Amino acid sequence: MKITSVTNSLIEEILSYKDTKTQKQTNKYLIEGIKMVDLAIKKNVVEMILVETKLFEKYKNFENVVEISDNVSKKISDLKTTQSIFAVCKIIKQEDLPGNYLILDGVQDPGNLGTLIRSAFAFGFKNIICSNDCVSFYNSKVLRATQSNHFDLNLKNEELINFINKLKQRNIIILGTLLRKNSCNLNEIKNKQIALILGNEGNGISKEVSKTIDKNIIINTDSELESLNVAIAGSILMNNIYSLK
Repeated sequence: MKITSVTNSLIEEILSYKDTKTQKQTNKYLIEGIKMVDLAIKKNVVEMILVETKLFEKYKNFENVVEISDNVSKKISDLKTTQSIFAVCKIIKQEDLPGNYLILDGVQDPGNLGTLIRSAFAFGFKNIICSNDCVSFYNSKVLRATQSNHFDLNLKNEELINFINKLKQRNIIILGTLLRKNSCNLNEIKNKQIALILGNEGNGISKEVSKTIDKNIIINTDSELESLNVAIAGSILMNNIYSLK
């Protein structure tokens, strides 16, 4: 089967997997690009591949593959230059993984979330927990920024207060990033399991969540700088914690 019409019912269904609500209802999302699709196949999370004719030969033996025309590819893609291949993937519910936790309270910029996911993978924060008002893990811009690292992490949306209280019961240290609080000495958390909380780009950590913090950590910067971008700050802090090993 080759689809050449952008109004084809299957293409309309495929486009719906970009929507956060549909992702939650179906546990499916859409990815684009050879690197990400090939890795998704290895991870056994691909349900369907849609590919242009020029790449069809490579993927023709996949169980559920659909050939699409160039105009359909452009319709599906969010990029100026399409990468010619897409896949519908299953959202896999992971169990908590060994390692630290990154807790994100209202992070809404896709680039920030994607960068934080990539940095979390690099620095041993295997569990990323987002409040329900964060941007979707499976937003196309988030996925591009992760560079495919999201496949190897435990990604969850949770009601943060309840989740953090469960971490406290396991003696996991809740580490805040409140700018107007004193910073703890990093040696105080050496060899401890950590849950690092980062807040919304404009408002920071909410008052309710800030009450759960055990220790606070800040980054020393020039006094004239008001604050760092949340993705940059989070990456620096995760690296600092990782370097305690």
